[in-house]
Amino acid sequence: MGENWFIDMLLYVVYLLLAVVTAAAVWSAVHGVRCHEKTKEPTRGVPAAAIAWGAAALLVVTMVVTFLLGSSEPLLINGQWFKDAFWLKLTDMFLWTALLLLLLAAVGVVIGSSGLSRTNKR
Repeated sequence: MGENWFIDMLLYVVYLLLAVVTAAAVWSAVHGVRCHEKTKEPTRGVPAAAIAWGAAALLVVTMVVTFLLGSSEPLLINGQWFKDAFWLKLTDMFLWTALLLLLLAAVGVVIGSSGLSRTNKR
């Protein structure tokens, strides 16, 4: 065995975990939409189907917009130039999408915990 066998094995484990997590996320999204699709009326006052579809649409729109706005400027990393415009834009897409959706989630938590979105029903 070469001296980099441990690094190769670690990369294969990371690829395997990425595949498993991606499959679980896709299954969860499909399962969630299917379960919420059957009920059109709100569940305990929460329109679950509309929220599920809205979240999926927000994710897709955010990814498309951040891909289109992503930079394709070549990067010099560790003395090597990366010039492939597609992969540079794709990387920007994932970074900006994650950042924007995390910020949106944080704003949602602050608004939800502050009581601003609740109505006083007595």
